[in-house]
Amino acid sequence: MSIRLKKIDSLHSLKKIGFITPSSNTALEPLTNLMLHQISDRASVHYSRVGVKTLSLDEKDVNQFQTAKMAEAARLLADAGVDSILWNGTSGAWSGKGFEADQEICKDITKQTGLPASTSSLAQLEVLAYYGIEKFGLATPYTEEPHRQMAATYGSAGFEVVSGARLDIATNQLIGGTSFETIKQLLRDADSPEAECLVVGCTNLAAAVVLDEMEHELGKPIFDSVAVTLWQALRMAEINNPLHGWGKLLRDHEVVEALDAILADLLDKTQASRTTIRLDVPQLNIGVDDVYAEATAPGVASLKLDSSLNQRSLATVQWLDKNRKMLIQEDCINTEVPAPKALVGVYGVKAQVLGPLVSQGQLSGWISVHHIPGTRPWTENDIAAMQHAMNEAKAVLDKAGWV
Repeated sequence: MSIRLKKIDSLHSLKKIGFITPSSNTALEPLTNLMLHQISDRASVHYSRVGVKTLSLDEKDVNQFQTAKMAEAARLLADAGVDSILWNGTSGAWSGKGFEADQEICKDITKQTGLPASTSSLAQLEVLAYYGIEKFGLATPYTEEPHRQMAATYGSAGFEVVSGARLDIATNQLIGGTSFETIKQLLRDADSPEAECLVVGCTNLAAAVVLDEMEHELGKPIFDSVAVTLWQALRMAEINNPLHGWGKLLRDHEVVEALDAILADLLDKTQASRTTIRLDVPQLNIGVDDVYAEATAPGVASLKLDSSLNQRSLATVQWLDKNRKMLIQEDCINTEVPAPKALVGVYGVKAQVLGPLVSQGQLSGWISVHHIPGTRPWTENDIAAMQHAMNEAKAVLDKAGWV
């Protein structure tokens, strides 16, 4: 059971989000629950279903998404006292009915329940507008006709689908069992140099699991339907906690953006391979075992995807905690304070500098600069750049009340 949840008086204080889901969907519920684990003391999610089995432009399939069915599912959710209701499905974008159909669903839900409403497709429009996207690659598990119709629907709204890929699956239950490797290849196939981002058009495809990994590999954001719908729901609930591990969209936050800029500047000034920051922010469920922000040189692997080490047990971190000053290592192998074996053996780091972030007498995090090509002397300018980054990061975190 979540320790965070035990710290509140009752479930009454949670913001309650209502999702209407396709009956054959097996992906969005477990994924959404996992994403919300980080803020389990702030929000809960509740589900109602409408019958959906197959996905095609046949009349029988399109009729699965009638407004009256949505309204009935919404009324059941309203019985639970939810604060908002969202149709967690992309039917408006691919069924031929268009975004107007989703707007009608929202109007009817609000009329029937008095609650604010949205949908996955309308949320996706907001995300694209929020980031100023004009051209994107489309990844769907659908057959040719729904995939083509989805591209046309976004085109009618002013967005250009410049590339795409599909899995040609019509049975929704099968979509939910798609392997992660297949999803990763689908995203690669949907990408193109012209695409500013990728859009995953389906709430039963478990793309959210691989978002961090594939965004790093492809070098651009991926807006997955499940993550997008949750993003919209959290905005409607006025919850702006950054959620780590589920792609750029849910992670984006003014503090994170500022930290990313600090690390990018540090990377440039030191001409290193990678810069990272690890933080302990208990109220946001952020811990030092995860790399929270990062900048990497071209071709350098990301550490955001690896939370395998107990950071507080490492000799380097214990040294930081004891000495509260920079740890400068010109040779990670021949050094008095041993660097983590995985950092050297798996990630090939030959030299590093660690800069502690201290708040109220506690080591609340640290910044790392990694160099991979070989051992190196760290110059006065390098050390000054690290000190500047530490000061800037501390100022950002103090202002935000994160430390």
